[in-house]
Amino acid sequence: MQFDLHVHSTASDGALSPAQLVESSLCQGLTALAITDHDSVEGIGEALSAAEKTDLIVIPGVELSASWNGTDLHILGYFIDPANPSLIDRLVSLRQARATRARKMVARLRDSGIMVQFEDVLNLAGSGSLGRSHIARALVAGGLCSTASEAFSDLIGHGRPFYIPKPEVDPAEVIESIIAAGGVAVFAHPGVHDSDECIPYLVEAGLGGIEVYHPLHTHTQKQHYTEIADKYDLLVTGGSDFHGFDSPGGLLGGEKIPVKSLIELLKLSDNHR
Repeated sequence: MQFDLHVHSTASDGALSPAQLVESSLCQGLTALAITDHDSVEGIGEALSAAEKTDLIVIPGVELSASWNGTDLHILGYFIDPANPSLIDRLVSLRQARATRARKMVARLRDSGIMVQFEDVLNLAGSGSLGRSHIARALVAGGLCSTASEAFSDLIGHGRPFYIPKPEVDPAEVIESIIAAGGVAVFAHPGVHDSDECIPYLVEAGLGGIEVYHPLHTHTQKQHYTEIADKYDLLVTGGSDFHGFDSPGGLLGGEKIPVKSLIELLKLSDNHR
């Protein structure tokens, strides 16, 4: 049984529409797919509709932004109700912060003579959740960078000259919003930012799982986070963090995740309802 619990669509910074993700998942023989866009649930309805007459299980999800002592964190929410008022309020706040941050980053670039247009960034994002990837694509489209990877490594990546950190968002509040929406909160790719010290705090706030299987996690990290999951009685999950076939991240369905993870996620979701 093959499945992917971490996938992005055009509702945030992915290259494929939700319907295209469903089609690709079916072509690859996936059993289940979780749509987990950054600070957006707008792709869930399209994905559910596209999979309605198929055997593919579409899990409504989201990847919410948070921070801990200046470090960006991402919290995944699975089996959320996308119409939940608490979640919607959280999404509105996060997306406003994203737009403000993007505008400031573009202004900083322009002040240094890198004349990217904010209107181009908005056009590339469309109705999706605005992010640095859209700035990177605008830089490439304007001939200001050769690739999106170059834009991140030279200009807008963490620690680069035009990077602006996200505003502080308490991860406990993010977890609370996910639980209020009937969802299961999972700590996404903890090894990316080496943020183990926040795990006890997240567990106390209601964390239900930890993303062990991720393309940026080494074998040693996967073993390490499996042990942490056992220590705190957390669900083990995983996914490709797929953004598109020509985009950074893993391949759709590319992470080998134990079937037990999907089964226990389904059970845990039932317990939250």
